[in-house]
Amino acid sequence: MDFRIRQLQCFVVLSDTLNYGKAARALFLSQPTLTFQIKSLEEALGVRLFDRNRHRVSLTDAGFAFRDYAAKMLAMAQAARDHLNHLASRLSLRVCCGPVGQYVVLPALIRSLAHIHPDFQLEILELTTEEQISRLPEDKVEALLMVPELPVQGMRFDPICSEPLVALVSRQSPLAQKRMLSIRDLRNVGMIASRRRDCRFHQPFLHNLFAPFGIEPHIVETPQSCSLQFAYVAADKGVLLAPLSIAECAFPDIVAIPIQEDLPRVELGLASMQANSSAALGIFRQIALQSAQGSAPSGSLLPPESPSRSAVPFVAVRRAAS
Repeated sequence: MDFRIRQLQCFVVLSDTLNYGKAARALFLSQPTLTFQIKSLEEALGVRLFDRNRHRVSLTDAGFAFRDYAAKMLAMAQAARDHLNHLASRLSLRVCCGPVGQYVVLPALIRSLAHIHPDFQLEILELTTEEQISRLPEDKVEALLMVPELPVQGMRFDPICSEPLVALVSRQSPLAQKRMLSIRDLRNVGMIASRRRDCRFHQPFLHNLFAPFGIEPHIVETPQSCSLQFAYVAADKGVLLAPLSIAECAFPDIVAIPIQEDLPRVELGLASMQANSSAALGIFRQIALQSAQGSAPSGSLLPPESPSRSAVPFVAVRRAAS
């Protein structure tokens, strides 16, 4: 049995009007086309649906029986179409967040999205820097939050904050007793850095940072997962340089200490492809920028041209009270 939605529509309208001329006009069809549709439907079903003579058109017993089925099938088809259109038009986005995004910005952003757009479908992915670089142009992830500007052709970068670096140190380390650290204090200390296959920039960044002081950093290579890197710090396997906002988060057995030297600040922002003009991305961008401005520590959200601070308050990171 093979029939089409259009044939069902023709049958239902003709069964209502019992007049081929009126039904054809209502369907914006010619009368011969309507006749062909009805005949094709009857052939597909193997029954006559209408009796027709020179004076009138009437439903057969089969036509009466089929009318309820046809109406239900048309209603189901419309419901399916409406549901699929809703799926196609709903607000959904796949996002990857850097550590500052995960711990500082993301909670406020999720709250704002839930309040303003309850139906917004936000999928959070954990990706290495190299995966971000490859997947953003392929539309496998549509936004990167609180990341530095990456070498992706056609990428839009919205700066959010410019932050000083702090040193994350194990509470068991002698360095934890200092209220401020010099880069020279880190001469013989392991520096935690992401594996090169996860991020091509982290280790060169540390080498360039230490080079003006005549120091070759001792790299402790780890996966890029920030949770694992924090675990290495807590275990006193090395020191991690991180943006100031991270110091606002509670990690057991870790102390955040400001750096004495005026080091380059870390600029973080929101990355997306310029060609992506989806409504979901526009809404996410607006709320993400607002959430970032309201979530980061005081003093960290400075314009790029603002002078960096020579010192930041000492912050001891402890587990939040239960």
